[in-house]
Amino acid sequence: MGGPVPGDRKVEVPQPRAGAGAARPSTSGPRQLPIVPAHFTNRAEEVRLLDKLIERERDTPAIQLISGQGGIGKTALATSWGHSVSWRFPHGQLHADLGGYSTTGPLATSEVLGRFLRALGVPPNGLPGDPDELANLYRTVTADKPLLVFLDNARTSDQVRPLIPASADSLVIVTSRRTLGTLQSEHLVNLVQLDPFNSAHGAELLTRTIGENRVNAETEHAEVIVRLCSGLPIALSTISAKLAAKPRMPLAKVASELQLEHRRLAVLTKEATSVQASFNLSYDALPPDAAALYAALGLHPGPDFGVGVAAASIGKSTEAAEDLLDQLVDDGLLIDVHGDGERFTFHDLARLHAKEKTAGHENERDREIAIRRMLEWYLYAASATADLTVADQKPIEYTYEYRPKTRVTFASREESLAWLELERANLIAAVETAYEQQLYELGWQLAAAMWPLFLLHKHYPDFLRVSQLGVKCASRWGNHSAEALMHNRSGAATRGTGRFDDAVGHYRSGYETATAANDQVVAIRSVEGLGLVALAKERVDDAIEAFTENLRMSRDQERAHDVGLALINLGATLTKAERPAEAIVRLEEASALLTEQGDEYNDARARIELGRALALTGEFAAAREELGKAQAVMRARGSKFEEARTLQALGEVAETAGDVDEAKRLYDQALPILVGLGRPEADALRNRLAGL
Repeated sequence: MGGPVPGDRKVEVPQPRAGAGAARPSTSGPRQLPIVPAHFTNRAEEVRLLDKLIERERDTPAIQLISGQGGIGKTALATSWGHSVSWRFPHGQLHADLGGYSTTGPLATSEVLGRFLRALGVPPNGLPGDPDELANLYRTVTADKPLLVFLDNARTSDQVRPLIPASADSLVIVTSRRTLGTLQSEHLVNLVQLDPFNSAHGAELLTRTIGENRVNAETEHAEVIVRLCSGLPIALSTISAKLAAKPRMPLAKVASELQLEHRRLAVLTKEATSVQASFNLSYDALPPDAAALYAALGLHPGPDFGVGVAAASIGKSTEAAEDLLDQLVDDGLLIDVHGDGERFTFHDLARLHAKEKTAGHENERDREIAIRRMLEWYLYAASATADLTVADQKPIEYTYEYRPKTRVTFASREESLAWLELERANLIAAVETAYEQQLYELGWQLAAAMWPLFLLHKHYPDFLRVSQLGVKCASRWGNHSAEALMHNRSGAATRGTGRFDDAVGHYRSGYETATAANDQVVAIRSVEGLGLVALAKERVDDAIEAFTENLRMSRDQERAHDVGLALINLGATLTKAERPAEAIVRLEEASALLTEQGDEYNDARARIELGRALALTGEFAAAREELGKAQAVMRARGSKFEEARTLQALGEVAETAGDVDEAKRLYDQALPILVGLGRPEADALRNRLAGL
């Protein structure tokens, strides 16, 4: 994974050039550009070329491709120049590290699109699950927004193509070790290729970091250091960071050590030798705890990480880990992403170096321990968000082998959900890593712990991916209840995107597996899911049969909350069958039960269906009152899907009451939300609108 040149803590945003333009508008959109490396050096010729190229007239987005070998400073140049022109893009500046050369693998295009759309104001549960629909939504949202989009570390043209915004006034900055010929053949791309620093520029970077006096006092040794770093900023920055951290260390000592490293690594290419030698010098000087943390973090499953999981990786307190992380940043081995000591990452070459420190059979046990510690920390933290939802089964307890030393707490529901969003990529990577490492119980637990995020924010592609991995983990672990639960969640993910046949397959597998395990609680969810699919496919009689059975099972198990949910679904289906009187009885009972249990969200769902049923009996005022209460709850909860359902229900009330204009107005508000969510209900509402 790439990033700004390591070792830089200070933020120095370049000032706009004189005469660059008129008064600059304030930025109202996202500002995601990384911080500028404090000691960004040279590249004056490349900056002039980039400035010249952006001034060209065009009718498509400008694409500036900065290419060169790993560690040559592509990200530093792109970041610095991006800040210098960012004032041109008040609608926002987006950034993603595409991870084309990362040991953790490239970032999925759908993930980047989701991040960008959320940054541009689309709520998480407003994102469609289908990748093509996601790309279409991105083009729609960016059609009238000139944006600066910085795509770092691209490996292929396919990674870049869907991320080009629609506005012709946008700028896309791409960095890659390749020249991406396909992208150049399809788009108007300006290619800027970077060469290694010459000796003067290398000396300038060293001087900026450790001071002119120190360099002048040992000029010959400074020249040796620059030469042995082969003009690569990543190597020079790492050595400079080592020297800056030790102001009394002679340059002669570092030059001598670097020469020895070069001889030891002579089998490598010149560039690889320079990079690895510079990392080795800093690593070998680390105290044991810092070295252990560096190596452990090389095994971290996701792209970046916080202090908590870093502490857990070597079994330290967060306070101790903070000091060690600061040292690794100061020594140029880690990047402090925002410069605030909260999130950290590696340059991709540094991550590879760190990972190599645990390679080999003799380190196998250390690797296993570090990985398990990190995965268990993610489970421990994710489990603290469980109160975001009402449990749909009795939790299957997990016995920690390495229980984290620091307790994880969240001050509010919003903070819990924000943490799940922040760590979503890491949690998914943790599930995948657990499966690969054959830690099947841990993998299932991690998959199950992500339920609040998927229930509230959908993320359907991730939801399905995690749930299906959960099925595999649970099956190999040998726990049928866990396997059935994950089948049910896979069913929910496929049902949410309209893949009804797949959903039926998952729910049936869930029911059969739960029955084999004599787990009637999980079986309740399977029957409920089959009813929801039948209802979505307009098979009303089948839905009534399923929900009636669902209600019976819930009463038999004395599951009051499940009784309430079954009553909602049965009431909604009876309304659809034009049996509103029966529906009202069930829905009023559901509302009372759920209110008693303090479940405001599902009580609001019951009120939505109650409003629909009341409208069919002509009680329009009562219907609007129930729907108004539901709407307030759903807006407060940030549930866009349920808010859309409330708007649609209010439209139905207006339509039934004969107010067609009001119905159209309300349907027009609901439709974009359903389309944005990729919900199959959008087609039915679109047809209803067309018929008015």
